[in-house]
Amino acid sequence: MEFIKPDIAIDFMGMRKKTGIVSGLACTASLLIIAIFGLNQGIDFKGGSAVIVSFKEGAATERAKLEASMHQLVLEETGDESSQISVQDFDIGIGADQEEQALHRFLVYTEVTSLLSDAKRQEITDKIKASFGAETRVDLPAEGADTFYVTFPEDVPVLERSAALDKLFQELGFDQTTIVSGAEEQLEIERAADLSLVLSEKDSGDTGFDEQVVTDAAWKKQKQKKLEGKSDRRFKVSVEELKAKVTQMLSKSFGDDFVRVESSTSVSPSVGRDLLNNGLLAVLYAIIGILVYISLRFDFRFAPGAVVALVHDVLITLGIFAAFQVKFSLPIIAALLTIVGYSLNDTIVVLDRVRETFEAYRGRDLKDLLNRAINETLSRTTLTSATTLFVVISIVAVGGGLIRDFALALLIGITVGTYSSIFIASPLVYYMDEYLNRRGARRAAK
Repeated sequence: MEFIKPDIAIDFMGMRKKTGIVSGLACTASLLIIAIFGLNQGIDFKGGSAVIVSFKEGAATERAKLEASMHQLVLEETGDESSQISVQDFDIGIGADQEEQALHRFLVYTEVTSLLSDAKRQEITDKIKASFGAETRVDLPAEGADTFYVTFPEDVPVLERSAALDKLFQELGFDQTTIVSGAEEQLEIERAADLSLVLSEKDSGDTGFDEQVVTDAAWKKQKQKKLEGKSDRRFKVSVEELKAKVTQMLSKSFGDDFVRVESSTSVSPSVGRDLLNNGLLAVLYAIIGILVYISLRFDFRFAPGAVVALVHDVLITLGIFAAFQVKFSLPIIAALLTIVGYSLNDTIVVLDRVRETFEAYRGRDLKDLLNRAINETLSRTTLTSATTLFVVISIVAVGGGLIRDFALALLIGITVGTYSSIFIASPLVYYMDEYLNRRGARRAAK
């Protein structure tokens, strides 16, 4: 289908100076905005916690009320009024039983990684040493977390010491405590091997292996029996204070409509920084790979234009995200990589037609050849971008949470990418060709 007639003759190259100024100003503005305001990093990069909470079916649970309750909890525990809270629906999929499917779940993001203050951590450390001896070593993660690594000077009975630690933490006011010894961790590794064996034997059709050996119910009894008489000196204690406080707050706010906190996971700031660095490096490596590919597959004079167009698209997308402080998370990195691929696809289509016109109209002015190539592919470019944008705009309009931010990044990237394929990549091919011709003339003169 031809949306635009193939014989259309728009002078795109005649607009290259004006569009170049506009793009230069936009990129400069993006850099300044990013430098001044910075990216609004989500918990993937900044660090924080993700909590899944469930409510009864049909309960009139509003996101705003849930968000307000969580904000009140963070304010009471940390005194931080600026901590951001976001709430979105959470679906466990079709694998769960009917009762579990009926529950209404929310995924709550908060920038808090732990509700334990430094003073409370020190109190816990002092209490452990007072109870089990000054030689007992208590290690905490470099960044705040709800986990304590306790090492005793000599091996102690696992079950007895686990019970003693559990009692000590209950006295300190922690009801949800998970205590795991080094010996128990080793048993869990052995169980994982058994599970792998079950799966492999099921795949091979062998039904002789007793699966009851590694079911959850049977495993609890087996593990307890195997730990009898075991000794160890290393114990890991997770107090799960955030989970306990969330349970307490939501029970108070929603009463019987609230069911439980199903899980709580946290990302430390250092891990978040590593994820951000790795994500941005992934975008950089993709662009470098594209530079090499175009240089080998087409012509070196095509490569700089394509790469500058990709950098232009990513930079403007980041600038808009920084200007409006849209949450920057791992899905946005995925969106940036998608933008790189989509924009490159448009650029390759135009450059491939440019290469064809070079061969068919050899000797003609390069500006005319570039205009012809852009005009001949304009219908395809418009239709492809428009149909994709219809879907993306729909997601932005009715989507929620991270999917909306992902779609917003695609909306910006596809729009800017279509523009850059025409007004950035093609003019740079022209300037690159002029530069190579001038350099060749200088060499010939010498």
